[in-house]
Amino acid sequence: MAPFSGLKIGRIIPLVVGLFLAYHVVMQVEGGSAATSVRLTEEEELELERQLNILNKPPVKTLHTRRGVIYDCIEFHKQPAFDHPLLKNHTILKKDATTPATVHTTLTSEIEGCPKGTVPIRRTTKEDLIRAKYLSAPSNAPGDHEYRAGISLQIQGERFFGTHGIANVWQPTVNPDQFTAAETAIRAGHIEEANEIRFGWMVYPGLYGDNLTSMYGYWTGDGSHQTGCYNTLCPGFVQVDPKYPIDLYFENISVAGGAQFGLHLEISMERETGDWWLTLEEKIKIGYWPSNLFKLLGLGADYIYWGGRVKSGKDGITPVMASGNLPDRWPDTTGYYAELQYKKNDDTMRIPGNEVQFIVDCKGSYNALWDNEHTILHFGGPGGGTCA
Repeated sequence: MAPFSGLKIGRIIPLVVGLFLAYHVVMQVEGGSAATSVRLTEEEELELERQLNILNKPPVKTLHTRRGVIYDCIEFHKQPAFDHPLLKNHTILKKDATTPATVHTTLTSEIEGCPKGTVPIRRTTKEDLIRAKYLSAPSNAPGDHEYRAGISLQIQGERFFGTHGIANVWQPTVNPDQFTAAETAIRAGHIEEANEIRFGWMVYPGLYGDNLTSMYGYWTGDGSHQTGCYNTLCPGFVQVDPKYPIDLYFENISVAGGAQFGLHLEISMERETGDWWLTLEEKIKIGYWPSNLFKLLGLGADYIYWGGRVKSGKDGITPVMASGNLPDRWPDTTGYYAELQYKKNDDTMRIPGNEVQFIVDCKGSYNALWDNEHTILHFGGPGGGTCA
């Protein structure tokens, strides 16, 4: 088994009447295709400018990355999350406040870090808004479906209060109307009304208009009907770390048969508040999803998923998952989740065993293998076809 090389890690949509990118629309970009060219009327141009003035708050400092992405350092209590109506009276504990950026030996960031008391929020561009509007448009295309390959954990009568694992990071090439991701997901409630949080890495041209691999977080409070979205594209996720935003690009990518770069993550509920915290490398608290966003997750999760998730294009063609290789027992040739654990009600961490269930959609294009002895999930596949 190849050694882990450590993690090398590369707006808000307020509920305002008149915004065509309303809170529930931005969430739906997951089901669309990337915009190619959109011709706007003068009225639409003016509306976009008005929205951008609302979405992009006055920064204390502006940070530019080599890839051209701009992050604004926003005062902690003025960040997008607190524009959510359910968070207007959210109690900000002292420990939630930002801390000075520290040196993380296994992490690298394209940004230098924000001043104390501020957090980095990716600046929303006109192109971001146009893509989201385009992606939310109804489609009658035969494709545009999602497929997974991984394992799930669901034990009758049990609740889960956290999950931990290390996913290796890849940069598969996808078409503009596809996406590919590796994720950890926790859920409470029936799928149609689920409270859900996902985190991992993804390549999604439709979201930010590029083919780079970045971290991502996604949440919904009602099965993705009227609530939820990615990263900080709508109020919800509270950014805490001043140097590592939730949507940061990865600096280094795994090589099949060579060096592996791992995303070492933990999602865990804070018992005192019910908030769900995102932690990297066991010490870097990126931020949290407040309990106010959820009706069911405050009691813990009843379902966990680890593995890959992809979306086909409008033509039904499926993209590459992870390295593009079907899984085998060699962790440096395909996607993997290692050191998988889940947290029980007594806050002890447990290793999943034979109770895990396989989820493999579009078998033949993708697959998953569970190495119970070494607690490693292998997943991936070449895609390239269509699935009924």
